Amino acid sequence: MRGLCRRLFCLVAAVMGLCGASRNCPDLIVDRCLCAAERAKGPGRPALRIKVVCSGGDLVETLQPAVLPNRTVSLILSNNKILWLKNGSFFGLRSLERLDLKNNLISTIEPGAFHGLSELKRLDLSNNRIGCLTPEMFVGLNSLHKLNLSGNIFSSLMNGLFSELLALKALHFNTDSLICDCNLKWVLQWARNASVRIAEETVCAYPSALQGLSFHNLKENQLICAGPLELPLFELIPSQRQVVFHGDRLPFQCTATYVDNTTQVHWYHAGQLIETDEERGIYVEDSIIHDCCLITRELILSSIDIDASGDWECLVNNSYGNSTKHVEIVVLETAAPYCPAERIINNKGDFRWPKTLAGITAYHPCLQYSFKSIAFHNGAEEAKAWRKCNRTGRWDEENYSECPYSQEVTQVLHAFSQMHINLTTVVEFSRQLTAYTRGASHFADKMDVIYLAYIVEKLIVFVDEVEDIGDALIEIASNIMLVDDHVLWMAQKEDKACTRIVRCVEHIASQILTSNIQVISKVSSNIALEAFMIKPSSFTGMTCTAFQKIAANSDKSVVHDLGSWEANHHPDQHLNFKCNTGNLNSSLMNSSTRLTLDNIQKVNSTDCTKKLAE
Repeated sequence: MRGLCRRLFCLVAAVMGLCGASRNCPDLIVDRCLCAAERAKGPGRPALRIKVVCSGGDLVETLQPAVLPNRTVSLILSNNKILWLKNGSFFGLRSLERLDLKNNLISTIEPGAFHGLSELKRLDLSNNRIGCLTPEMFVGLNSLHKLNLSGNIFSSLMNGLFSELLALKALHFNTDSLICDCNLKWVLQWARNASVRIAEETVCAYPSALQGLSFHNLKENQLICAGPLELPLFELIPSQRQVVFHGDRLPFQCTATYVDNTTQVHWYHAGQLIETDEERGIYVEDSIIHDCCLITRELILSSIDIDASGDWECLVNNSYGNSTKHVEIVVLETAAPYCPAERIINNKGDFRWPKTLAGITAYHPCLQYSFKSIAFHNGAEEAKAWRKCNRTGRWDEENYSECPYSQEVTQVLHAFSQMHINLTTVVEFSRQLTAYTRGASHFADKMDVIYLAYIVEKLIVFVDEVEDIGDALIEIASNIMLVDDHVLWMAQKEDKACTRIVRCVEHIASQILTSNIQVISKVSSNIALEAFMIKPSSFTGMTCTAFQKIAANSDKSVVHDLGSWEANHHPDQHLNFKCNTGNLNSSLMNSSTRLTLDNIQKVNSTDCTKKLAE
């Protein structure tokens, strides 16, 4: 089977002029690797050029050079899971001209990793996890023309990094954390002297004054090391106020970008520098540098006493500035009043509130949701909910308003409610809302109905200016009646939402009726509206009847089986509402619709709005 697959590949490659003799492109004992050969054009005997592609697999290390054809000129190992490059990883591939290692997990490159690649012209190491770069890594790459280091985790480049790359012509080193300061000034000087082109897409991430600017366009006097200190990463864990009891153990970890060898991390308490004190149970660990780009220092409070209360600070500094992060510790005696830990589940999510000292306000970060339909809270600060523990040790006030709703329906309706509506957009807006509310049987939160009431009130002002808005409002109100009775009841109790919707429906008549329009009639599956002008002097009374056609094969009331409407929507089954002077029978007999006792359901006129308004 392997031989057949190889022959098929070779046949396809032959059409493209790539495939040579089978003995020159042997089978590889690695899944998902393909080998193709071509004969180079030129004087003398044609040289065989072999390309090996092992992309998109599960390789965790590079292939042994011995399993590759010794005439390989192009080796593609992109989109794998390679973790590191060992010394001599490619030794023996003397003809290799292109090496593609992008989109792997490479974090370590040992000195001499590219030893023996004297003909290599293109090296792509982009989108890996490389933080440490030294000149020793590039020893032996005497012919390298193009180097791509973009998408890694370094923030700077050490002076003389490319001293071994004497033939380099193009360089890419764009990263999300690139700091364009005095430590990169040498790169501009070197690139100018060595005639190396720095890619246009290599842009500064820091400092903010240079953010987004292309590095190769900068002047040397723009690359300065001066405050304030801006760090791509500065993280304190835990970062929120810690309420603990006497004797508890509490570890802290402070991690920041390692800008240069002057970068240091220190811990302070109440403004005093903290060092290890075993008698007090305080341990300040030595700083650890990760991948040449991050520095971490831990603080461990092994047995907290009451003196640990107050503000604790992690300070990061280097030769041209400092930056700090704080966290508060509240130490409780075992007899101190406190609010117990509590789990709260609401329409904003599942919140687990910790044990909190009496008189303290506890904060909880909002839960994150990944719904693609709408984006929420793009502010710089993290959104939080809060609860107050009163002085008697009972949970009191609380606020979840900054947090997004946990259900997508509520998020979408909230977004609808925030949209600006004008004469240009109102028709499309009402069309989209009508379509969305056809799924109202799945609306399960009282806020869904409350937001709809608010939106309907915004739309009602356009009824007399835009012809179709009245019909849309009737349809939307009809759809809302698909919502579960209990949800409607909660929305009504909370904000009179149902009453407000009914009033908007009633208000349609007053908005539309004029001396020229004396009768209006609007129908839907669950709500019908009929209005007309009357002369008080001749008005003696009125009979109003609601009726709805029942499907011939149905033994249920359509009025009370509202959910069936979506699946079997028939315009002639819309709810109708007829008001006439005279007796009931004559009004029905004179209507334009032929009706019989078999397909008419009569309901009290107040039943149509009872579900929404009561």
